[in-house]
Amino acid sequence: MLVCAALGYGAWIALTRPKSRDAGGPARKVYSGPDSVGFMSVAGEGVELEVVTPAGLRIATAGAATGKQTIAGAEAAVDCPGIASPGAAEPDCTVSINVTTPAPGDYTVITRSAKPRAVVLNLGWASASQAHRGAFDVRVQVARSGATSFVIIVTRESVTQRSEPRAIAP
Repeated sequence: MLVCAALGYGAWIALTRPKSRDAGGPARKVYSGPDSVGFMSVAGEGVELEVVTPAGLRIATAGAATGKQTIAGAEAAVDCPGIASPGAAEPDCTVSINVTTPAPGDYTVITRSAKPRAVVLNLGWASASQAHRGAFDVRVQVARSGATSFVIIVTRESVTQRSEPRAIAP
């Protein structure tokens, strides 16, 4: 009788023990190695954009930076919805520049416009592992046929704004 009670108690303990919920799926790997910025992008509407690296390489949405000094792995895009619509005036095109695996340093962003504009540029970035990412806006005013520039800092961990937008001589 004592043996039956002991076995019954042991079975009761085994059956009523809380079950682990992590036993079902594969273990999730946590990336702990060095991580760096995987991409950085700049986008705006109704302006032309240009990005200049610390080494002097360039990419622009208007084709001004074509040639040997173009940033490797960078893409410039212009999207003009409604350009074919009848009676449409000059459309406000959305422009963007995407730089993959940017080297750390100070990057200059230059904004140009044929007419005076106040525009908000969106800057986004993410780490190579997508563990860290962020975005911020920069308000820019561009004079007629003028240019405005500001500097951003690309580090291994993030992208931040270094200087306020200011007009530059053409």
